[in-house]
Amino acid sequence: VYSYYRAQKYAIYNAKASEFKATPVDPKDINFDAAVLPPFKSVGVDIVNANLDNFERFETIGADSVKTIAYKPKFKLDYLSSNGVGASVGRFGTGLSSGVQGVFSDILGRNQIYAAAAVNGEIYDFGGQLAYINQESRINWGVSASHIPYVSGLVSASVDNLPAQGGGTISAYNQRYDIIRTFEDQIQLFSSYPFSKIHRFEAGTGVSRYSYRIDRFNNYYSFDPGSGQVGFPIGTNRQKLTKTEASETYGVDFNSFITYQLNSAFVGDNSFFGVTSPLSGFRYRLGIEGYLGDYKLGAITADVRRYIRLKPITIAGRLYSYSRFGRDEGRLYPLYVGYNYLVRGYEANSFYKNGTASVNGFDINQLVGTRIAVANFEIRLPFTGPKKLAAINSKFLFSDLNAFFDIGLAYDKDSKVAFRSEPLGIGSVPAPTSDNPNATAPAYYERIPAMSAGLSLRVNVFGYFVIEPYVAIPFQRKDIKGGVFGLTFAPGW
Repeated sequence: VYSYYRAQKYAIYNAKASEFKATPVDPKDINFDAAVLPPFKSVGVDIVNANLDNFERFETIGADSVKTIAYKPKFKLDYLSSNGVGASVGRFGTGLSSGVQGVFSDILGRNQIYAAAAVNGEIYDFGGQLAYINQESRINWGVSASHIPYVSGLVSASVDNLPAQGGGTISAYNQRYDIIRTFEDQIQLFSSYPFSKIHRFEAGTGVSRYSYRIDRFNNYYSFDPGSGQVGFPIGTNRQKLTKTEASETYGVDFNSFITYQLNSAFVGDNSFFGVTSPLSGFRYRLGIEGYLGDYKLGAITADVRRYIRLKPITIAGRLYSYSRFGRDEGRLYPLYVGYNYLVRGYEANSFYKNGTASVNGFDINQLVGTRIAVANFEIRLPFTGPKKLAAINSKFLFSDLNAFFDIGLAYDKDSKVAFRSEPLGIGSVPAPTSDNPNATAPAYYERIPAMSAGLSLRVNVFGYFVIEPYVAIPFQRKDIKGGVFGLTFAPGW
């Protein structure tokens, strides 16, 4: 295989060994003359070979003119990108979205700075991260600082008494929307030691502070207490909830807290990426992390992926598990196994009857817990793209067609795992807390895996991002008939 420059562009050619004529060479015949750069017969001015033939005509530099100075790294911009700019106006006010990412490094790449900033909504939704990485020695290390807002929303309703004109109060139906912002301020120190090009060991530590802001949008409608009928809108307003008001509404503590983290992991990657997902090789991450401070718990991560290339298809498999353990494993936000990048067909928004926690039967409560385990299997076919890789030649549309099977399980430390079509609930058991010692909650000791199968099409959108529309048949769901359509914004695992 060789490259050839012609018509102001490079082309790659390949030839069989039989197409070349062997020529005997005398082992004693050694020529130390400088070789002529191809092509042997050039068209136009041959500047390079002419200068090589007249090398003696150039002035030489004396040894005393060359000085050795210490290398001083200076940062210069290597890469800069933006994800665009957008604006919106709606019931939650006026919003702005934009982001920019930049990479700075010295000429040798030993020192690098990563910087990112983004805003998605109001000024409170501004986030940014700054990281420095030193790659001068075999042990790479770095430090980062970030402020990241996480936004979630909840809808609720109530009947409120509003002041009426002329005195007194009137009953109003309040359909309210709460926008909950969780702010994470974090400082991290991390390092890695490579054993080879494909295996390394990582370790790090950090401190994080979490705080909250809750904005409530009230939408009032006329209300008849006698008939319970809701009428026309009578007004709207916005309020910032205090910690006390938020705690009374949700029954949880919204005070800020601090955690200290220690983590380590073995990581490996020798995969070869295609147009939207890996084609061959393997990837893995085996890690453990611990948290101290206001929360005390640990977590174990096991993520193993294998890709077998059988032209024209690739067989891909993944085993993934994330488990919390320790005193406060149940105090954090529960893990959800129904995300479309884990088990397709069980995304929370697709549930039509998710408002009840039934004693028997599979519902959305089966998909949350403090521990999750996932297995995925895919048959991937490069569908459109380069001629030698894809089934359909295309210079603009790069995509993979996939047949998949997903299985996932969410559970707690006291859950009973069973393999059946529907779980057997155990009803309500006492779940006392310090604030409410007489409280009870639905118990889901028996957990069953959620399984789905279907087809998806991953599309590489001009190298900017990968989207994956899919149709999945969730075998455990009884609230639908047929398949579930979804869309994932992520490359193939």
